[in-house]
Amino acid sequence: MRVGVVVNAYHPDVGGVETHVRRLAAGLVAAGDEVEVLTQHAVAAEEWLDGVLVRRFPLTVRAADYRFSLAHWQWMRAHAGRYDLLHAHSYHALAALPAALTNRTPLVFTPHYHGTGHSRLRAVLHPIYRPIGRRIVARSSRIICVTRAERDLVVRHFPAAGERIVVIPNGTDPAPGAGTALEAGPAAGDGHRILCVGRLERYKRVDRILRALTHLDDDHRLDVVGTGPARPELENLARRLGLAERVTFHGRLTDHAFAAAIAGASAAVSASAHEAFGMAVADAIAAGIPAVASFIPAHRELAVLAGSGVKLWLVNPDDEVALAGALRRAVGTDRTENAESPLPSWADVVASTRQVYASVAPRVRLVQQPLAGFRGGGRGRSDGQSNAGVPN
Repeated sequence: MRVGVVVNAYHPDVGGVETHVRRLAAGLVAAGDEVEVLTQHAVAAEEWLDGVLVRRFPLTVRAADYRFSLAHWQWMRAHAGRYDLLHAHSYHALAALPAALTNRTPLVFTPHYHGTGHSRLRAVLHPIYRPIGRRIVARSSRIICVTRAERDLVVRHFPAAGERIVVIPNGTDPAPGAGTALEAGPAAGDGHRILCVGRLERYKRVDRILRALTHLDDDHRLDVVGTGPARPELENLARRLGLAERVTFHGRLTDHAFAAAIAGASAAVSASAHEAFGMAVADAIAAGIPAVASFIPAHRELAVLAGSGVKLWLVNPDDEVALAGALRRAVGTDRTENAESPLPSWADVVASTRQVYASVAPRVRLVQQPLAGFRGGGRGRSDGQSNAGVPN
């Protein structure tokens, strides 16, 4: 099967959508499919990553809120027919629009939908953008949501989409241990290390985590992994709160350094106000790290999916004292070592997604390659059989 994966940004850019698409694309290649990622970037480029051909089209509009590439649009109009199907990602970016409007190739859409914008400008533009989003949703043969909570939100705003939605939870990707020292930070054994991973946007509410840290002893340290527009103000806040020596903003980490961050973490935290799934929390659970997360629908559903034995505390991040208390309990709880993750693996996600593809392009015959060498998955099933799909 030849699949064109359409996404606003791609590795090495950091974010939940970028991680989702990279793991899915690599898994599709491991299963025997031919995959091209069609994305936007500051400069044009073509390269191979994980067996995937990545085509980066130069940006025409570089606005942070709604980037746009005319070259990407032109490529989709001229070349979409070379793919058996297109799989577009993210309602909250314009990249999916040319996949929906410029061709008749079968389309699968994963919206990663939050229901609102992530900045003041995006929140204002979101209702105005909805007719465009409605066109993408209407054009899609299948819509993949990563939680029931996301599905319910999509159906609330786009009722006609209900019968075309399938829920496939994200896989987990716990990085293997690769050392004990973090790049640009103290040794992993120096105090209790709390790990916060994600794109640095205001809606991630990392500021609440910083304020909660002031209620914890000085041996509690925070490692912030990720980039984004909120980083300067978060660094300023850390200095104002007297936390400069206890908080390290790592930006992007290499795979080896991120594995070290996982290996050295006593706990993980996400205070996000909006998530379609909550990948950072899921990866912490899969790695056996006690986690603290905001009490939002996606995180509540993730807790149910993980089961009763999961070491996860759900709190209201606006209550910094309660958040600090949950973090104190988490770092005081032993990690779960060498346990099988209760969450789906990326191999599960790939298998379920390929079944969706087959339903959209029925003339395409699925050829299943062994996935034993695919390392995009977690510690769950890796035999190519699917237990990730959740019925509606």
